Amino acid sequence: MNNSEYREIGTLVKLHGFKGEYVMVSDSMISEEIENWESVFIEIDGLPIPFFIDSLRITSESSVVIGFNDINSQEVAKEFVSCKILQLYTLANYAEETSINQELKDYAVIDKTVGNIGVVNQLLDYNHNLLLQIMNGDDEILIPVSGNVIVNIDHVAKQIFIDAPEGLINLNR
Repeated sequence: MNNSEYREIGTLVKLHGFKGEYVMVSDSMISEEIENWESVFIEIDGLPIPFFIDSLRITSESSVVIGFNDINSQEVAKEFVSCKILQLYTLANYAEETSINQELKDYAVIDKTVGNIGVVNQLLDYNHNLLLQIMNGDDEILIPVSGNVIVNIDHVAKQIFIDAPEGLINLNR
């Protein structure tokens, strides 16, 4: 496995309690699908090291309290504060897709090159290939839900920032 197979899902920002649990904060909305994961990877010295999840509680839309097997004291837990939490793209993207399906209707979509291209009308599923259906007046624009295209999602401002490959936005026009 190489690091391009992983997606950063958050950072262990501080200890929680005295049993070795952490507060993990994410830059994006955390999907409830994370509760089904058995393990994640902690980035240690640039390498993803697998850790099995012992406990996990979602505390807000962008944070969880998480504990790992074999980390059961503050002394051991302190070593990993500020470490990034990674997940395989296959699992992380599934969680992101589930969240997108429920949350992104009426978000503005802004491309890095073109600027504002429209508003999300709905999420379309074509054989497990998820597409944002964006309406710009009467024009329909389809954008794949992919970590390669979606750069950032700002849930407060209800905006999705993308970097669409050349020609993708005009493909359906």
